[in-house]
Amino acid sequence: MLTMYQMINSKIIAYVNGIVKAGKESALFWAVDPQGKDVALKVFLTSTSNFKKRAPYILGDPRFTHLKKGTRNMVYLWAQKEFKNLKQCTRHGLPVVKPIYVSKNVLALEFVGKDGVPATTLHETDVDENDYNQIIGIIRDLYKKAKLVHGDLSEYNVFKTQSGLVVFDFGSAVDTMHPNAQNFLERDIKNMSYFFAKRGLTVENPVDVLAKIQS
Repeated sequence: MLTMYQMINSKIIAYVNGIVKAGKESALFWAVDPQGKDVALKVFLTSTSNFKKRAPYILGDPRFTHLKKGTRNMVYLWAQKEFKNLKQCTRHGLPVVKPIYVSKNVLALEFVGKDGVPATTLHETDVDENDYNQIIGIIRDLYKKAKLVHGDLSEYNVFKTQSGLVVFDFGSAVDTMHPNAQNFLERDIKNMSYFFAKRGLTVENPVDVLAKIQS
């Protein structure tokens, strides 16, 4: 909470309305900035031990070479990592949740939704061929333009908005030079292909999709 107060004093946000949802590793709050615009505050829980399992997503990433021991240090680094990944995506014009600010274990993000209610995810809504083509295009552009692999892509971390798909949860994203980038890319493609096929859509063979992305 201290970090939130510091963000209010720094005029990053004006006030916090309340919690939107809570998970094992983080909690999402609905805040408002001084201009009256909604902001999402993603607060990573420093008490959880789940972050110890996240080391494979950091070790081997050339952007993060100094990993201090301890859960708290891992959580702080994870918040920084997600912020940097989102910045990298934004610079290349990718449809991701826009990063605003990061401090310790708190990440301020664009609030995708209205009046404290997040936009629906692919999991929560109907999907069509256009959605499938969009997500494959996003995976491709992540790899070719931003030089990143999401690493944990699923129907649960893609918003479907009136203007198109918006991807979030980029803490797991790795540089394409990461030793596990290939495996993570294959998994992202398979996950999304399986989801759309399960919804009754005709999808391209994941092996062919991978080959096209890496060509």
